[in-house]
Amino acid sequence: MIQFDAVHKRFPNGTTAVHDLTLDMTEGGVTVLVGSSGCGKTTTLRMINRMVEPTSGTIRVGGKDVTRQDAAELRRSIGYVIQQAGLFPHRTVLDNVATVPLLLGHGRRKARARAAELLETVGLSAEAGKRYPHQLSGGQQLGVPPGH
Repeated sequence: MIQFDAVHKRFPNGTTAVHDLTLDMTEGGVTVLVGSSGCGKTTTLRMINRMVEPTSGTIRVGGKDVTRQDAAELRRSIGYVIQQAGLFPHRTVLDNVATVPLLLGHGRRKARARAAELLETVGLSAEAGKRYPHQLSGGQQLGVPPGH
């Protein structure tokens, strides 16, 4: 579960991106953030993995306050899809998906096998795994799952 409790984000220039957000996202559920450009959707998501720090309030993932966790470890423990696909352009799709398992110490063979499973799960072929991000459509890039 992901929980926001009275979360605010105000940037140094005075812009308030998120104001008093209280929200529970249940595990296994689907939550959709809908709103106009600039309303704080991306900022909200980026606060979950601490790419943006909240100004005040509490964000919990699995009951743990994200600000009390090592940011790198937190990011490795959750999956997310970035708005403008965040793939490494110099690596194949398969190796992009295998990044997190490799960072967690899994061997290359095991990480790539898991990445191939994930690609299949989201409907991308083994052939797509051999391509580089620029060789995929924007929709295909967004469909590339984060490594687990």
